Parts: sequence; C-alpha cells; structure tokens
Amino acid sequence: MLRGKLPINEKTARFGSEPVACSCCISPGWDTIEHTFNNGYFASYVWKYFAATTGISTDHTPLIYLIRRWWSTKYKNEAHKLILQATPIFICWNLWKNRCASKYEGIQSNASKVMYVIYKDNYKLMTTVFPHIKCPSNWKDLIMLVERCDHEIKVTMVLWKKPPDQWSKLNIDGSALSNPGKIGAGGILRDHKGQMTLAFATPLGEDTNNQAEMEATIFGMTWSLQVGYRNVIREVDSQLLVDWIMLKTKPPWSISKQAQQLQELIRQINNFKCKHIYREANFAADSLSKHSHTITSPQIYFNEQQLPKEARTYHQLDMLEMANFRRRKIKRMKEPP
Repeated sequence: MLRGKLPINEKTARFGSEPVACSCCISPGWDTIEHTFNNGYFASYVWKYFAATTGISTDHTPLIYLIRRWWSTKYKNEAHKLILQATPIFICWNLWKNRCASKYEGIQSNASKVMYVIYKDNYKLMTTVFPHIKCPSNWKDLIMLVERCDHEIKVTMVLWKKPPDQWSKLNIDGSALSNPGKIGAGGILRDHKGQMTLAFATPLGEDTNNQAEMEATIFGMTWSLQVGYRNVIREVDSQLLVDWIMLKTKPPWSISKQAQQLQELIRQINNFKCKHIYREANFAADSLSKHSHTITSPQIYFNEQQLPKEARTYHQLDMLEMANFRRRKIKRMKEPP
C-alpha cells in the first residue's frame, strides 16, 4: 500500500484502462491510494472516528505520515502501545476490503459496519495478548481503559553470596557509553569470607558492549591466575556472555579471537564456574566499570580502602549480604481501580 503496489485504478491506468471514480464514497473521487485509504470522504470519516479518542490529528495529512503519527504517539503502557500500532493496520485493511466489496460485488459501503469490524479486530487482539483485561464493547471505552491500565510489578529479592571454602568469586562488568562507543571494564575478586583480594577498573578504548564484557572477563581472569587462584566462580549480569563462555552458543565473529583467548585462560584453572546474576547483585563491579570512563589507564586496587567511594560502599553491603530488591514490570496488565 505505502509503496503503491495495490491494483487500484490509479495504477492499472498505466496499462490502458480508463480512469474511474471511487465507488466507496457518497461524493466519489478518483480511485487512488490516498483517496481510498486516507482523504476520501469514507476513509476520512473512519480515521477521524478512531483518532478522536486518542488525540491524534488526521486533517490534511498524507497517508504515510498519518500512520507514522499513530506509531510515534507516546504510549502509556504495552497494551496502549499495541493498540496504537495495530489500529492503523486494521483501518487500512478494512478500508481495502470495503473498497473491493463495493467495486466487485456491488455491496454498498457502510461506515458503521467497517468501524465495528475494526473495533472487533482490536478487541480480539487485546483479549488474545492481554487476556486478563476485560475489554469493553465499544472503541471509546476500550481506548480509555487501555490508557489507564498498568503493568503488574514483580519484586525479587537479590543478594550477593560469598563463595564456598577454597573458592574465590570474580564479579565483572563491562560498560559502554554508546554501542559502539567508549568502553571500559571493572571487576572485583573476593575470597570465601567475602574479603576483597583485588579489584580493577580499566578503560578499553572504542568498541561495542559485547567487546567490553569479553575484555572485562579476560582482564579479570588474567589477574585471578596471577594472584594464584585456581578455583574461580565468575559472575556476570549478561546471560548471553555466560552462554558464550560456557560454549552453549557461538559468539559473533567480531569477538571470536577474544573468546578463544578466554578459553585458554579457563583451561589454566583447576575448577571454573560461570553464573548469571541480576545486576542488583553485581553493583560493585558495575560501579567499577562506570568508573573506568573517568580514568585514562588501568587501576588495580588491593584493599577496599583504595576503592572508589561508590564501589567501596557496594562492596561493604555485599560483605553484610544486604539484600537489594529488583522491581520489574511483567507482561500481565491490571485494570485501573
């Protein structure tokens, strides 16, 4: 439709057919894409009906910009976003069906029928994707309800745990100011009592976030070997990186060299585990990785007094096994009171 590939008279006239008027409207215009889907009397009436309750203007706007206006409207939740994105598609599809039924089957256009079918398409979509929302029986009430809905919140208690006896735990994080862009790494190595053995923050130049995570791991593992640790638990807040390290998935070619280097380091360790943790349990490493953007050369810390203030605070909270609470919106929606 937007590429002008539909077989309307505007296009078929190129092959010798005579121009004909649109058969949808009370005051017919020429059978063009803009007339059929946007500025014809029938199409304009349908668009204005659905746009009125959303606050979207439809006057004197080309079709492509009208659709973009729907899609770029600020949404209030995922259900609202879905209905703003789907409604223009349903409108265009049902306008096309109405045009074809009128042109080829002689069925008289009925705006009320078309608008009802568009509403039902939205109703079926919403009840399928968000079955816990009780959708009302008309468009105005539906859009008003969806705007006021909210996501349910899942709260998870997260805390950093000390490693077992004879093990050390290496928490690492990479940081990228943009992707690609300036990257850095930070990490902290702790023994079974939670005491810090060493920590680091290092700038890594310009690259991607995946490169930052991989370089952070290599840097931390290299230092773990240098200080003599052979039983290492590596914790990271990227599940994708865990899968690469544990060879569950193949890393992209851009970091394949670093992945091979990391596997060589792992083979030098007696026992190695790599686990995914939530970011809330990795705040000490996260703080160090962000600190790397403020320095120009690698910084190694051998006691907690040398740590930057924020990283030292997070480390002390981890020592106390202080819980953090992870709050995340889930897909399930709840209706307004």
